[in-house]
Amino acid sequence: MSQVTAGSRPRPVWTSQRAYILASVAGVVGLGNLWRFPYMAGENGGGTFVLTYAICILAFGIPLYVLEASAGKLVNRGPVGLFRRINPRWGPLAGWFLVVMTMLIMSYYIVVSGWTLGYAIDAIRVDLKPFDEFTTGFSSLWFFLGTAILTLIVLMRGIGSIERMSKILLPLLVLVVGGLAIFSQTLPGGVEARNFYFSFDLAKFLEPRTWAMGAGQAFYSLAIGQGFLITYGSYSPKGFSIVKSSTAVALTNSVISITAGLMVFPIIFTFGIAPDTGSQLSFTAFPIIFGELTGGMFISIAFYILLFVAAFTSCVGGMTVTLAPIRDEFHISRERAALIAVAIVTVLGIPSALSFTSMNLAIGGKPFLDIMDQITGSGVVLVAGILGATLIAWMIPRDILTHSINAKSRRIGPITFSSIWIIWVGRFLPIAAVLLLLLTYLI
Repeated sequence: MSQVTAGSRPRPVWTSQRAYILASVAGVVGLGNLWRFPYMAGENGGGTFVLTYAICILAFGIPLYVLEASAGKLVNRGPVGLFRRINPRWGPLAGWFLVVMTMLIMSYYIVVSGWTLGYAIDAIRVDLKPFDEFTTGFSSLWFFLGTAILTLIVLMRGIGSIERMSKILLPLLVLVVGGLAIFSQTLPGGVEARNFYFSFDLAKFLEPRTWAMGAGQAFYSLAIGQGFLITYGSYSPKGFSIVKSSTAVALTNSVISITAGLMVFPIIFTFGIAPDTGSQLSFTAFPIIFGELTGGMFISIAFYILLFVAAFTSCVGGMTVTLAPIRDEFHISRERAALIAVAIVTVLGIPSALSFTSMNLAIGGKPFLDIMDQITGSGVVLVAGILGATLIAWMIPRDILTHSINAKSRRIGPITFSSIWIIWVGRFLPIAAVLLLLLTYLI
């Protein structure tokens, strides 16, 4: 590719860098932090997993975040338009691969978001139920369909609605989660939880699987390899630093993830719940804590409403990724593109919704939703993220990409993220990934 230029079609843009950061945080902060991170930590060694996750965020999570967002800003297009600019022949296939990847993730993410809607309604009705009771019948399916419809409505209104929700509700959720994390430390299982959550096992740390899971969670929670960062970057105005914005989003996202673990694990150890329970871990733990709190009824209402909003803004962010290329590539209205995108994801999500109903749809004794999450969230997303970053770093001329990044460097403690370093990470990460893959299957 000799040159990459911005697209000529008018597109909406974020009103400011602050709006972009808030909307991006709202898009990536959600169930990946409050639902997925605790259950992944519970299944993969507690503190050892937390450490590998933090290293992965700093080592290549932030650089890849910057690469994807900068590329989207550069061409003013979503993933399909971006990779078509890189190579007109095979580029669209790479772009559509990322879009399909996002559709698969959103197909079960909206199911879990439906759980948060159901719990919010039950909290308002003062009728919180244990998770097993909550998922009897087909309530999981109905709440999934309801959340999909709400997502469609917001998508049709445009990105302005995302900005307005993000500015008010996200800070409230952070305050509530932080307060609950502090309270959880006073529970009888607090000491045991901290021993688990901050433990370090060298043998576990050296296992390739631990690193694969940590990297998968870093990619998942930052939405790397899902087209989200490219799409949101394409809506960014010219002139602000992608490095500054990306590091702010990544660090905020990571702090919330770790805080969520501090909230969940004391409850788990206090009430004898197994840390490796699986995808329902957080939803098993959440209802218990409110029975222990003075004024728990009112706090539960606030918590579940805010949790649903966090999940829902991520639904909207993920679906924006699928909407943008459909709109751009087929030259149709936003409303029609939104309808097509939501319809496809809804059909794909029905099996995941049915896995937590009376039907108990499972594969090999494991819920279909859990299988989908492990294949896409900890497997294919790594391939997609590395593939996308490599193509961006090698195929876009370095001087053009550096100009789009618009910052020579940003320092976080002892670590300096320079534009040159970010590009080199994108170029040579596949070598590290291949070595990790070989070690995973050889050891």
